[in-house]
Amino acid sequence: VSCSPLKKISEKRNIKKKVYDQARGSTRVNIGAAFQWWRELKEREGLESDAEVALFLLDR
Repeated sequence: VSCSPLKKISEKRNIKKKVYDQARGSTRVNIGAAFQWWRELKEREGLESDAEVALFLLDR
């Protein structure tokens, strides 16, 4: 039984997404209940990215 070309593309896309998600997940940090505080700090300090918030906090 052969797969249709669309199914093969879909399978390749799923594999690629899984690899990407695993790599991305290895750099993620769950801040849990501090999420709202994080967003407020980001806005208050005029920071554009979560990386900037992290550096701001590390530099303090």
